[in-house]
Amino acid sequence: MTELLTTSHGAEVLVVDDNQGVRTILELFLRRLGFTVWSAASGQDAVKLYRERQQSRPVVLLDVQMPGMDGPATLAALQKIDPEVKCCFMSGDLGRYPPEELLGLGAAHLFHKPFTDWGFLEQTLSEMAEAELCYSR
Repeated sequence: MTELLTTSHGAEVLVVDDNQGVRTILELFLRRLGFTVWSAASGQDAVKLYRERQQSRPVVLLDVQMPGMDGPATLAALQKIDPEVKCCFMSGDLGRYPPEELLGLGAAHLFHKPFTDWGFLEQTLSEMAEAELCYSR
């Protein structure tokens, strides 16, 4: 069993998924680890929230397949706000996007849903958040 770490540095994560259940589970999990969690049900909402939280530069956990503005379009919009945005994609269905293309857009990792390795998710987001905190100091 993977031991979960607890982050204590107030790192922020923006969870973007059109599925309320996925958002709720991720919010509960990440808050339990000490992250400050923001959530958005659409790409448009994510862009608005990121713009509002831009100073804290949250790590973005972004669904690939969403109605309207999908994950890659959302990431492109976020990169216009902040070219250094830190993002991971997540998806149960990649649709027309091969994994290499998604990673080539600037995402650090691609998580498959349903999540099976919660420890790896926590470790990845913690490392990205810690790098962001060090960068912004």
